Amino acid sequence: MDELIISSSSSSSLVSFTQETTPPPSTLQQRLQFVIQSQQEWWAYAIFWQTSNDEHGRLFLSWGDGHFQGVKDTSPRLSANNIPNNDNMNIPGLNNERRKVMKGIQALIGDNHDIDMSTMIDNTDISDAEWFYVMSLTRSFTAGEGIPGKALSTGSLVWLTGAHELQFYNCERAREAQMHGIETMVCIPTSCGVLEIGSSEMIRENWGLVQQVKSLFGGAQSSYVDSEHSDSDCPLLAMNNMEKRTPKKRGRKPGLGRETPLNHVEAERQRREKLNHRFYALRAVVPNVSRMDKASLLSDAVSYINELKAKIEDLESQLQRECKKVKVEMVDATDNQSTTTSVDQTTTTTRPSSNSSSPTAAGGASGGLELDIKIMGNDAVIRAQSENVNFPGARLMIALRDLEFQIHHASMSCVNEIMLQDIVVSVPEGLRTEEGLKSAVLRRLEQ
Repeated sequence: MDELIISSSSSSSLVSFTQETTPPPSTLQQRLQFVIQSQQEWWAYAIFWQTSNDEHGRLFLSWGDGHFQGVKDTSPRLSANNIPNNDNMNIPGLNNERRKVMKGIQALIGDNHDIDMSTMIDNTDISDAEWFYVMSLTRSFTAGEGIPGKALSTGSLVWLTGAHELQFYNCERAREAQMHGIETMVCIPTSCGVLEIGSSEMIRENWGLVQQVKSLFGGAQSSYVDSEHSDSDCPLLAMNNMEKRTPKKRGRKPGLGRETPLNHVEAERQRREKLNHRFYALRAVVPNVSRMDKASLLSDAVSYINELKAKIEDLESQLQRECKKVKVEMVDATDNQSTTTSVDQTTTTTRPSSNSSSPTAAGGASGGLELDIKIMGNDAVIRAQSENVNFPGARLMIALRDLEFQIHHASMSCVNEIMLQDIVVSVPEGLRTEEGLKSAVLRRLEQ
């Protein structure tokens, strides 16, 4: 999905591609496209947050229109079969859940008479930036909330560049944008809303861009958002030096075999018919519909979308847990390898000192020595207890060396003149009985 257009102010062409009919130059959609396509830098998306009043008369921002241009090929995308080598891992079902949400939105507000959008969504991977843009359709901000709300309340420009500024701006939307690959986020207040643009690249402040936005959305002459049936009563200032004209209707041109509506009654009939078809499509993708009326269907669709979003969050949490688990296992494996190496070095260092004590050991006896041996497969655990006289540790190591036992682990401690030794060795097949191994060790100690 290279260039995705989502507009809540139009009921005819709400999710479309650039192959569709180009809207009139003065439409909000055309202005959004002009702003980001006329820049030398690459901007991924543009969203116009329009001002409205709630039931208590308080000012808030809601989605007015948007345009998604896409990210460059260097930006990592979530693929159904393969993921580039980055911090993310491919969780089965994550991209499928995103496609389901996209289909639900397309069924609710899309126009799929000319283009089979479902097929396009099925054959297209949803990038992180595109997912962030689409999910913005459900967002709204009160004055002072989020980056758009702060730009509206202060009336000043907000320009954030780089992961550090986005993470530490103390704003959830900025952090969410950074998590989805957005590196530059800009909010420019206008006379009746806020323009938000984002990019996956590091872009420094450009006052030429700010002045261009002011001229497009902040002129003296006002017009309304062009739409067939607009839900917003917020006027947008028209482009400079543009003549007044009757607002044209956005949407598809009449196809072959279709007559142009002759009057408003026919247009209203076609609009209702189109809206009913969209409700039928929405009902087909929502699994559980409580009631058949439109209000209940919309409520069930919102619940289903929230459920899918929760599943995506669970899958992302699972991904993070799996990453941490893999890192812990790698650390444990490294620690075990270093421990084995240190034991081998200790054994090698002990052997020369054992040779110097061999005459004493050869002449000594094993009196007072208690051996406890347990056979565990090819290994044996030897526990020796004796008085701490005549170097018992060295004598036992010499005996095991003479028997050609490979030592895996050895430890010794002295408590109240009693020497305790725990040794793990590999034994040959002929001595894999506890009694035979004990007798061999004792005979070697008595020599």
